[in-house]
Amino acid sequence: MTLLGCGSGHSTRERLREERKLCRCKVPIRIEKAAVNGVAGWRKRVEDGSLRLRLQKGDPRRLFEAERESYHQVARAGLPFPKLLEEGKSHFIVADAGVTLRHLARAGAAHAAEFETALIAAAETLARLHRAGFSHGRPNLCDICWADGQITFIDLENFSSKRNTPDGHARDLLIFFFDILAERGRVDEVVRAAARAYQAQDRMNIWGRAQARLDRLRPFVPALLWLTRPVAHKRDFRGIPGFVSLFDAKA
Repeated sequence: MTLLGCGSGHSTRERLREERKLCRCKVPIRIEKAAVNGVAGWRKRVEDGSLRLRLQKGDPRRLFEAERESYHQVARAGLPFPKLLEEGKSHFIVADAGVTLRHLARAGAAHAAEFETALIAAAETLARLHRAGFSHGRPNLCDICWADGQITFIDLENFSSKRNTPDGHARDLLIFFFDILAERGRVDEVVRAAARAYQAQDRMNIWGRAQARLDRLRPFVPALLWLTRPVAHKRDFRGIPGFVSLFDAKA
């Protein structure tokens, strides 16, 4: 589930269209802007998917209830996720959490400093989430919001207690930095600053665990780079070299 919060001056339809493009994922009509007692939020309904989606993702009702319970779980733990504003049999509404980091990343030079600040805060907040014993499940830039100097994680569809382990934290960390490198294309000072921010808060050597996990795949990297040469310029592939180098324990 993606919360937008992309600022004034855009219609809801325009903002939805923009975020669909930014996140490169299909935003279903089951998610729409809403408000509860004047508080802006986003309504999510049970997905009425096709047979193909059911086979891919599983039972929509079970997944919906699992996500709803996840919001209650993170709220009880006082974690940085949106507050549930309203619940119904087939829907719930969560509070708007601000602009996504992916939107900030693509907002141009005028927002470069704000993006760096937000990215460093996101790395620190992810480390603290891990220190608390929780994993997000898929901390992409479009699943992290920024508002009033605060980071809020969104979209609990991939949240699971089974991932609340050091290995789950390492998986989170790799997903987070892979998406950053896919967005920026190379390791620059902004990426290094985010890496330092996570490591400064890392009390369980999750960074080292992520390095070890990637090291097991390192022998296959040359073949992967060779096979993906035709698409090396595309977002999901251009960050691979920098991603591999960032987690190189020997560097």
